[in-house]
Amino acid sequence: MIDWTAAQPNIDTGRIVAWGTSFAGMHIIELAASDRRLAATIAQVPLADGTAGAAMIPPLQGLRLAAVAVLDRLGSFIGRPVRYIPNSAGPGQLAIGATDDALYGLQLMTPREPANFHNRVAARSVLSVAAHRPVRRAAGIRAPILLIVGQEDTMAPIGPALRVAAKAPRAELYRSHGGHYDVYEGGKDHDNALRAEVEFLHRHLDPEPRTAGLD
Repeated sequence: MIDWTAAQPNIDTGRIVAWGTSFAGMHIIELAASDRRLAATIAQVPLADGTAGAAMIPPLQGLRLAAVAVLDRLGSFIGRPVRYIPNSAGPGQLAIGATDDALYGLQLMTPREPANFHNRVAARSVLSVAAHRPVRRAAGIRAPILLIVGQEDTMAPIGPALRVAAKAPRAELYRSHGGHYDVYEGGKDHDNALRAEVEFLHRHLDPEPRTAGLD
């Protein structure tokens, strides 16, 4: 995606920014450490350590998820259809997030208008989560990065995200007041988180393209 963006004639390659939230925030941190073309990155309530995230899942729930994930992976070798599991569900149900907070997030994220939205993920994807630990690459992030970290996050572990903020040389931190989903539209800290992100971009990117010869 960065390759495609940088190749567009109407894109200023010196002002490319990557933004990601939750699980996508994990990939954003890795991208920030590996792609020097980025002018800045924003990781919102990121899962900065997959191993720590997996450890938050109750043991029995983790075993159930692992069993379905392995069956889905094995089935892929013989051409069986993908097994899906809910991304968000209530306590005790089989899902990536099975908490009251997950249900609250599902309510916020479900599109209000008709859309091809499915609250599900391929079960096999669970197997790769723990292996992703971008927190270990934080010191290699050279461009500015903003970490939005919820003070009461029960979905993504707070500690690894705070360590990214401490280790990345040009990191900035905003401690969001609320849980994992309160930074989303409709959440109690959405406006403040959005303001922090916009101010971060204004600080690190020239908001208007400069014209040669003008002061």
